[in-house]
Amino acid sequence: MSKEISVFARLAGALRKYTTSASSHIGADCMAQAKLAQRILQEQGISTRVVVGETAWRVGPGDGDVITHSPRSSGFAPPGVNAFAYHAWLEMGTTIIDFTTHSLRTKAKDLDAYDGGTTHVVWCPEYLVIQSADTLAFKAVAQALNEGVACYQEIPGLYEMMIAKGMDKDLDEGDVQILRILFDNQEMNVFGPNDIAAAGSGVTA
Repeated sequence: MSKEISVFARLAGALRKYTTSASSHIGADCMAQAKLAQRILQEQGISTRVVVGETAWRVGPGDGDVITHSPRSSGFAPPGVNAFAYHAWLEMGTTIIDFTTHSLRTKAKDLDAYDGGTTHVVWCPEYLVIQSADTLAFKAVAQALNEGVACYQEIPGLYEMMIAKGMDKDLDEGDVQILRILFDNQEMNVFGPNDIAAAGSGVTA
C-alpha cells in the first residue's frame, strides 16, 4: 500500500493544481476528477472503479459544520450547474479514495453564500484515503462530536441511471494529457482561467 499512497499523493497535488486553476465548476467537478484520476492510476498499474452516491463530511465541531451531497435531499448547486446533489469517488477494493476534499473550504464558502450560514472548516485534507469500515452512516456524521469523520455510501443504480441519461461525459484527452504532465513534473506550476479571473478582480490566492 505504501507504493499506492505515494502515487495518490503525487496525483492529488497534480489534480489540485489543475482543477483550482482551470475547472469551471470547482466544488462540483467530482465526476471529472474521479475519472481523470482513474485514468492516471490505471497508467500506474492501479485498478479502481468510479463510485457514485451520497457523502457527508464533518469539517468542524459545530452543529452546522457538516457538508453533504445526497440526491435524497434538496441541496445547493453552484450557479450554472444543472444537476442533482451527488458525489463521485474511487474505490480500490475496500479502500475509498477521494481527490476532491481539498475543495471542502470552497464548498463551505459557496454553501454559506447560498444559505447565509457560517461553516467553520477545521478539517480539509488535500485528499482522503479511508477504509470503508472506518466511514460512518450519513446521519452519524451529522451527530458526530468532532471533525474528521465522513460518510461514503454508494447508491446502487445511480451511476447507471446517469449514464443512461447522458450525464456521464467522456474524458477530454487534452485534460488527461495536462494532468499527466503535472503528475510527472511535481515542481511545475499552473496558471489558468481561474487565476486570470482572480487577478482581474484583485484577489490573490
